[in-house]
Amino acid sequence: MSALRADHPVFRRRRSFSGEPLVRRGQDGLPDIAWFTPKGVEMTEEDWGAGFAKSVAVFLNGHGIPDHDARGQRVFDDSFLLCFNAHPEPIEFAVPLKEFGATWNLVVYTGREEETPADEVPGGGALTVDAHTAVVLQAPDGCSAG
Repeated sequence: MSALRADHPVFRRRRSFSGEPLVRRGQDGLPDIAWFTPKGVEMTEEDWGAGFAKSVAVFLNGHGIPDHDARGQRVFDDSFLLCFNAHPEPIEFAVPLKEFGATWNLVVYTGREEETPADEVPGGGALTVDAHTAVVLQAPDGCSAG
């Protein structure tokens, strides 16, 4: 986990997330952060009090980093989807639609080895996350919208 954080600036942001859509070329883009229910629907205020809030997914947009490098250039990274299942049973997570990432690669799985999901999940696909398990999926830079 330390190496993942060190290698990816999306995990080391110096400013807070806004949750607002990024504006590029006059069009609204994806937010810098988005929270999802296991059904793949963006969470509302009411959802946070629901029982399934024990199992959530969070999208971190690699194009939503407001930081600049030593040369003053904008910092970009891959986008990530983190799925957390605090429920005592496995839960199927619907992966957000393709505009969030066409393809997601499994980079961290904290569950039982025999329950490890596929190495690649398509955007809009599904992923079963074992009980009391966290999963980190990565959309390579060219696969996510900003």
